Amino acid sequence: MEAYGINPAQAGNPDIRPERMENVELVANWQARKDTQVSLSLFAYELYDMIRVVTNTTPGTGGTWRNVGRQRGAGGELEAVWDATAAVRLTGNFAWQHATDLATNTDSGFAPHQHAFVRADWRFTPGWQLGAQVNSVMDRVRASGDTRAALPDYTCTDLTLRTSVNRQWEIAGSVRNVFNTTLLEPSAASTVPSDLPQAGRSWYVQATYRL
Repeated sequence: MEAYGINPAQAGNPDIRPERMENVELVANWQARKDTQVSLSLFAYELYDMIRVVTNTTPGTGGTWRNVGRQRGAGGELEAVWDATAAVRLTGNFAWQHATDLATNTDSGFAPHQHAFVRADWRFTPGWQLGAQVNSVMDRVRASGDTRAALPDYTCTDLTLRTSVNRQWEIAGSVRNVFNTTLLEPSAASTVPSDLPQAGRSWYVQATYRL
């Protein structure tokens, strides 16, 4: 689309180049106890030749995809896994990041500054497992020039019940977004002004057969 698209509002550009990124990451793992693992990762990056739509100089002719701008960011993630009992495993992680648009020296927007995730799996009887997970997205701001109100934080909860009928068949049923929370992901104001709504409460059944 960016190279050969014919959308008059966002014209393709055959001279466009791939984006480039330089990054460094440091990871540390710690076996705190026999039943507990902890890991920490830290990263920093710089993104070059970002592909964006630039408004054409002729009024009313839309924009064209071009390589413009640079972005710099840094963050980290702390993760832990704890086998509380032989039947219960708890997993959690907390991630944070901040990115700066170097063209405007402002927050790049879109990505959350903080993200937390917790999951519990319980094998309550042979062949049966109940899983619950909670996903929290926090502290999102708009990109430079976007005057819309900041996106609200949200927390989404999912439940899954899984059973192994035999060595070949496994059946799982899930309820996602149990509390029917309103979930919005950011969009560019020029394309989808109302942001991107995600699914409300939904039900899934999955059957897996292993050859």
